Amino acid sequence: MSDLNKQQHVVTVIQANGQSEFESIPIETIEGDSQLWQMLGLSAAQLTYFLEDEILENPFIELDYPKTKPQQASVTLQEHSAIIGVDPQMPEAPRNLPMFLFEQIMMYRHTIIRDAMVRLIDLLNPQGYLPYSYQEVAKQLGIEPIIALDAITLFQQLEPAGIGAYDMRECLMLQTEQDAHAPNVAYYLLEEYFDQLKAEDYQAIVAATGLALADVLACVSYYQTLRTSPADLFQVEEEDHLLDDVTVLQDQEGMKVRYNAHYYPKLIFNEPYYQEMLATQEPEVVAFSKPQKLMYDRLARNLRVREQLILKVAQAIAAVQHDYFSQISDAKVPLLLKQVAEITGLPEPVVNLLVSNKNIGFGQYVLPMTDFITVATREGRDGFSAEKIKQVIHEILHDAPADLSDEELVERLEERKIMISPFMVRNYRQALGH
Repeated sequence: MSDLNKQQHVVTVIQANGQSEFESIPIETIEGDSQLWQMLGLSAAQLTYFLEDEILENPFIELDYPKTKPQQASVTLQEHSAIIGVDPQMPEAPRNLPMFLFEQIMMYRHTIIRDAMVRLIDLLNPQGYLPYSYQEVAKQLGIEPIIALDAITLFQQLEPAGIGAYDMRECLMLQTEQDAHAPNVAYYLLEEYFDQLKAEDYQAIVAATGLALADVLACVSYYQTLRTSPADLFQVEEEDHLLDDVTVLQDQEGMKVRYNAHYYPKLIFNEPYYQEMLATQEPEVVAFSKPQKLMYDRLARNLRVREQLILKVAQAIAAVQHDYFSQISDAKVPLLLKQVAEITGLPEPVVNLLVSNKNIGFGQYVLPMTDFITVATREGRDGFSAEKIKQVIHEILHDAPADLSDEELVERLEERKIMISPFMVRNYRQALGH
């Protein structure tokens, strides 16, 4: 992290209320609120639907829908690359899970285990699980079982946490194992008492372990913050316009990130009507009204916390990617979720949710936040990076006949000791416009 810290710049924030200081938000408060956790991973549109459902039966709350709509489509990656000085024939690859995994795998030294890891990408199901035993993987890939086991073990250390898990239990265990903020016994309970957890038989766990019920329930609350589908990180809704949840601004005072509250609905509490209901002093009316006010208070607070957490993550990204946003550099600094978690002091599952379905605007451009979670330019031990491999593919395609098949391209890359699957080749060809 020391090298990354050296690359950070000072970036201030502009909240919806104009303040630049964050309020103190204890991690335990974040992890203990299931409603907040549902809200963190939602886009602006999804959040609107969520709030509509939440307040449906509350007569005191109304939604003030956003009046400002984006007037321009987000600039394509190809257009952006050309403007900031990148060869327009070498645009950035569309950000997706296979690309992100491939980037990380290329950081390893070239061995038969790394080659097997690349091929594991093709075996993932849509949720990001690897639903095969290592013996089955070995048979499918035609490799030794011990090589398959080593490849799977390393693969499961990649981001997003939980990727390559065999089933939900292992997915939750991988996320818990890699999260420094996880409760101490959370992994142990998943490992030994998963069936009881599924059956919500918490008393059986207490009886068998001697743990306090509160400790077991704290773990249950924690599990609800984890993702059962690790592939969700790069599953973005198709939209004609990308809303810039935050905008990076540059002026004489330096770089700032602003939260664009005008793209979000606002909660309005009808205080006069509420006071009118309380003034009736009718027990049933008062008993009905007071919880509705508490509901509003909780929703309003969680919206405020969500805003601050999005800004905190955006601030960290802007600090690391300062030169890119300033158009000083055309390359993003390698950055992983765990590094954003370290910078912000937030648990990695929180960061995972916050970068999902969120976008950053700068200048006339709007890009998904996940575009900045990348190691495409970082070279592995053999001198290769995902960007360099893209350049090699570009060179081969430039001189090759137009009907060169994906399989033939794979063979040519193997001659250069680059192991890549036809599926990944198709991703690169699409990015390069071939």
